[in-house]
Amino acid sequence: MPTSTPTPPVPRAAVADFNGDGHPDEVLQKPSTHQTAIWYLDDNLYIGSVYGPTLPGTWGLACVADFNVDDHPDYVLVNSSNNQTLIGYLSGPTVIGAAFGPTLPSGWELAAAADINNDGNPDYVLYKASTGQTAIWYLNNNILLGAADGSALPSGWSWIGVADFNNDGHPDFALTHSSDGQTVIGYLSGPTVIGAAFGPTIPSGWASVAVADFNGDGHPDYLVYETGTRQTAIGYLDNNILVGAAYGPTLPPGWSLVAQ
Repeated sequence: MPTSTPTPPVPRAAVADFNGDGHPDEVLQKPSTHQTAIWYLDDNLYIGSVYGPTLPGTWGLACVADFNVDDHPDYVLVNSSNNQTLIGYLSGPTVIGAAFGPTLPSGWELAAAADINNDGNPDYVLYKASTGQTAIWYLNNNILLGAADGSALPSGWSWIGVADFNNDGHPDFALTHSSDGQTVIGYLSGPTVIGAAFGPTIPSGWASVAVADFNGDGHPDYLVYETGTRQTAIGYLDNNILVGAAYGPTLPPGWSLVAQ
């Protein structure tokens, strides 16, 4: 992927299987109170919900992943005042502990958490909007072990999420173009891009905000969201090919899938 010019960020949602039923669930946020909630899904269907932790003060939810490898997704928070990261360890929706993670360099954001080096531990994927550069920080739980430069995002493209789209055992980058909703998959081997393919174009007014395997067919799907109506939908993929779609639940007033 070529070196880029600055690209406006696209909001990202937090999605993971919190109740251990094999289906990804959605984390909702209430900007007015910093409260979170977990909506349990069976594919695209809402089956229940529970309140999650309230985010403290200047901390924002960046992503979710299982950092202490206890089979429960954890919250990763970033402090907007100093770029410190914090892992809130969860058991379902309940906080059972916390530990500081590494502090991000100035100008960089935490774009995703995924196991890039296949050691069984989630890593930080960092992004620098001013240059489009990416980097991988290799972690063991909350401890930084090493780092590698990644490829720069092409001009005009922003993050959707990270998942293994071509089933080669390596997480890939999913990107979206800010002007026309076109998506692309950047296939990775570790931090290195080894190929790319266009994915489906997202309809006007909608944003693709996360990737996860909602229908359990072994292929990551797009979670798309219309901010104005708070409607959600799933675009089902086979690698980069759209094979179907279904509406998901509509969020209640005052709640959002993305930080606001």
